[in-house]
Amino acid sequence: MIVTSLLTASAIAASGVPLAKQVSKDSQVTTSLTVYSDNFAIVRETRQVVLPKGLIELEYRDVAANIDPTSVAVASLGDAGGFKVVEQSYRYDLLNRESLLARFINQKLKYARSVRFDDKFETIYREGKLLATNPEIVNFGDEIAIAPEGTITLGSVPADLKTVPTLVWLVDNNKAGSRLLETTYISSNIRWQADYVLVLDRDRPMFDLSTWVSLENQSGAQYANASIKLVAGQINRVNDRRPDMERPLTAMRMESQVPLQESFFDYHLYTLPLKTTIAHNETKQLRLMAADNASYLKYYVLDSQLQNYQAVESRHAKFDIRMQFANTQSNQLGQPLPAGKVRVYLKDSDGELQLVGEDRMMALAEGEVALLSLGQAFDLLAEHKQLAFRRLGERAIEMTTEVTVRNRKPESVAVTVNEKLFGDWEVTQESLKGEKTDSVTQAYQLQVEAGGEATFVYTARISY
Repeated sequence: MIVTSLLTASAIAASGVPLAKQVSKDSQVTTSLTVYSDNFAIVRETRQVVLPKGLIELEYRDVAANIDPTSVAVASLGDAGGFKVVEQSYRYDLLNRESLLARFINQKLKYARSVRFDDKFETIYREGKLLATNPEIVNFGDEIAIAPEGTITLGSVPADLKTVPTLVWLVDNNKAGSRLLETTYISSNIRWQADYVLVLDRDRPMFDLSTWVSLENQSGAQYANASIKLVAGQINRVNDRRPDMERPLTAMRMESQVPLQESFFDYHLYTLPLKTTIAHNETKQLRLMAADNASYLKYYVLDSQLQNYQAVESRHAKFDIRMQFANTQSNQLGQPLPAGKVRVYLKDSDGELQLVGEDRMMALAEGEVALLSLGQAFDLLAEHKQLAFRRLGERAIEMTTEVTVRNRKPESVAVTVNEKLFGDWEVTQESLKGEKTDSVTQAYQLQVEAGGEATFVYTARISY
């Protein structure tokens, strides 16, 4: 897409052929990235460039290959009035075999290949007309060859092919001299995510937290010595595919320096304290925050499966291991925590860290409670046995269920058994007082002694 106003079109015609000027990363002064978790980033650069007066075709090189060309904004800092962009295009028909050969269709090419005769190699040359590319189809006169072998020799490279993605501006500059150009654009294929490492204390229900930011750059550009900001939250963006521009603790402690965190609109913005360089196709981890001696609660939960109301055989099930912690200042935390993967470790008897669970944590505001599922307990087992079943009509039943929890651990544990009941149901009798926690759950809390077992029985009437 090339945008040119009628007013500037007349200026271009009057000015004649524009002067050509290239601006590469060598003239870069600053770089900053605001990275979103939704796989895009805002790129801001300043570059110092000396420009002549008049109409200039300014090639701004080394931008991200995954740039959104419609998002580009450029300004001359300090003297914006004398610098006007009257036309913009994005050229990323980059130099490669296919794009290069496409410029030579219906022209003659010379192919060279080495052939062995006796004990030596000789170079054989063939000249033919290129009919098509991908695959190459060449008319050699006596035959038409598809993807012929050989090295192609060309006399020149077309000037419109670029070795790097390039923005091209037609600029009306009213004063010669040095300018500091600020360019801002959006690029896709660059994202961040949070990764949490929780190390549990062997003797107390406490943990130490380390939070890392994983920056993944597949945008098609390197960002050297860049300032980094991170936005946590879901940003609404319009999925508008446009034509191509031109084709042919004491609370949260931080390691070394503190990243700033602030509320930003309805999102959260983190500013990393140190600049960094991230190359194309690189994933880099940066320390975000840490906390020591935060407390947590570990508990065991069994969510029973969908009831087969006329079950005959006993059912056995394992308990889920779950943990929760409060994101509060009194718990050595108290900062908005972005969504991310949480890995939980515990030191074994040799002092080596072992993974005991992994879960994905949703974004957690200050004051909220994190809930994590770590796995299934090896030494806890529940057995369901149906003691009685009768029909009360075509669409109603009554059943009596016995639940036995066995604990093979060396210590007493508290467990929760969530019995799932569907339809219009009511518990009419129970040996242990339960609680209806939602429309499909009757919850029972039990304390099971070390090496022992505990049993409860309930009767439910169900209409469906």
